[in-house]
Amino acid sequence: MTAGSPLSSVETARSPSFRTCLRIQIRTIFALILRETRVRYGRSRMGYAWAFIEPILIVAFISLAISGIIGRRALSYEFGIFYALGVVNFQFFRHACIFIGQSIEANAPLFNYPAVHEVDAALARIILEAATYLVINLAIFLFIVLVFGATWPAHPEAMIIAFLGLAMLAFGVGLNLAALQRRFEMTLQIYGLVTAPLLLLSAVIFSLENVSPEYRAILIWNPVVHGVEGARMGYYTSYGETYVSFGYLYFVGLTAVALGLFQVLLTRRGMR
Repeated sequence: MTAGSPLSSVETARSPSFRTCLRIQIRTIFALILRETRVRYGRSRMGYAWAFIEPILIVAFISLAISGIIGRRALSYEFGIFYALGVVNFQFFRHACIFIGQSIEANAPLFNYPAVHEVDAALARIILEAATYLVINLAIFLFIVLVFGATWPAHPEAMIIAFLGLAMLAFGVGLNLAALQRRFEMTLQIYGLVTAPLLLLSAVIFSLENVSPEYRAILIWNPVVHGVEGARMGYYTSYGETYVSFGYLYFVGLTAVALGLFQVLLTRRGMR
């Protein structure tokens, strides 16, 4: 069959180009982001504001509690910065995992449309969650810098790398949860119970530098620790270089994404 034959022309016309497929997928994901925004933040008057209020309240509570425990030290913006870097990034990871874990079940009717796939729903949710928490991070630091005169981050690129690593890890974990939720209805409830101690195991309220070597050797296996401490390493001039490994964070994240995509493919084909 020659390249200029009528049949080859028909086949070319029937097969959309890569650019066309990519354009359709981007439009699909954007439409899903708008839908998720309305569903998640548009049902109450508080709406989007609660996403900002929750981490601020947690940071304030932890700062007050810790300042009392360690000798009633006076509160300062330094407390707020340290705990904000831990709480906001940890909250982002935790919320994104659950949010993506619910994506397939919540959008099941949409998958009857050929242009909408399970991964599109998960991508829409991680993009929305990441954009939300990027704005939260920026708002908190603008407030601390403008009101209290704090310094800007010493290495903002490291903070971005840490945040993107946590986003990749959350996307991978969320995909696995979403696929398992198709098989077992109690998956997300069990995940919530199992990961309840994660706040205490992710260096959110303490620094790895202040932990005993035996305990530290266990904690560094938790990839979330490297994202949280990596964010702090990006803010402070010299902090955590010895213990933070972005390579490990991204390796675990990529592995989780690959496993999650494989699980979603199996559940799509009915192999439960």
